[in-house]
Amino acid sequence: MVHSLLKIGAAAIVSVALASLLSSCWYAKQAAHFLAERASAVPVERVASNPGTPPETVAMLETVDRVRRFAVDRVGLSPTRNYTRYVALDRDYVADVVSACAADSFERYRWRYPVLGELPYKGFYDKADANREAKRLKEAGLDVIVRQVEAFSSLGYFKDPLYSFMVGSDEDELAELVIHESAHATLFVKGADQFNEGFATFVGRRGAELYLDERYGPDSTQAARRRARMADGRAFVGFIRGTAALLEEAYADESVGRDARLERKAAVIAERASLFAAERERLFDGEAYRRFDMSTINNAYIDLYRLYEDDLSLFDAWFDRVAGGSLPVFVSALSALALTEKKRVTMAMAERLGLASDAVP
Repeated sequence: MVHSLLKIGAAAIVSVALASLLSSCWYAKQAAHFLAERASAVPVERVASNPGTPPETVAMLETVDRVRRFAVDRVGLSPTRNYTRYVALDRDYVADVVSACAADSFERYRWRYPVLGELPYKGFYDKADANREAKRLKEAGLDVIVRQVEAFSSLGYFKDPLYSFMVGSDEDELAELVIHESAHATLFVKGADQFNEGFATFVGRRGAELYLDERYGPDSTQAARRRARMADGRAFVGFIRGTAALLEEAYADESVGRDARLERKAAVIAERASLFAAERERLFDGEAYRRFDMSTINNAYIDLYRLYEDDLSLFDAWFDRVAGGSLPVFVSALSALALTEKKRVTMAMAERLGLASDAVP
């Protein structure tokens, strides 16, 4: 989840920039940063062939090139020119993204973008701007989270680059990132943020697992290390999901007012934080999860996991029962399903407008 959310905001920025509709200060500022960053990108071949390039940077570029080809040949994703250019940054992430949620329910706050419609996140290249947006939403009574993202997809509008801070990343994390974002470039359904994120998350994880198995073997040290990290992730998600279920129960009680729901929310989070502290050594192998302060979470934080993790079991079932465990079949089948649904909706609209069926593309 750490590399996820500016992808949609960037696409909105690009669509507006290309349409020259820069009347909004936010659009103008983000577009300027976005385009300036893209203008500074250097072809990876030039970086790799430069004698002054550190070996670890060359190794990262070679890994990404290998994963890009793997994503097309073995995962079935669309070929793109993404990750063929390199950007040197003076920080270790791309942008800050704001998400918000009602304080006494899991009702998501959404921003409206041209072309893409409403989406539950907004990206900022300037951290101060993100903090100002977060402050505005908090003052409106919402739960808010500001997080750093390490990559995003512009959904085919531009060539998405690699960044200098990716050097030193574990190979499986690079593979998951590249495949995740490539999945967005392969299939994106307007207005279906839950489906889009679930699809990319599932494909990114399964693709990275397959990549390691084929490159090093399922019994390799690399594969074992990833399995341990993924097991920690599943345990953490399970704990968050359990917390969300308790909160949903509290929020569903319409016999009490907002203040009472907020009191119950605080009690649930405190109880869960205490349980987490007691269970962390048993639940997790990795120190990152063991050090997490569960008392700091809010609805916006929990809802990120609802967005990315809630329906992955449906993708698992489709992968096993429909795709027969084949990622290319899985990607192809879901892409065809999305196209069929889009066609069905278009046909229904045409019928209501009195258009002939052969007029529908």
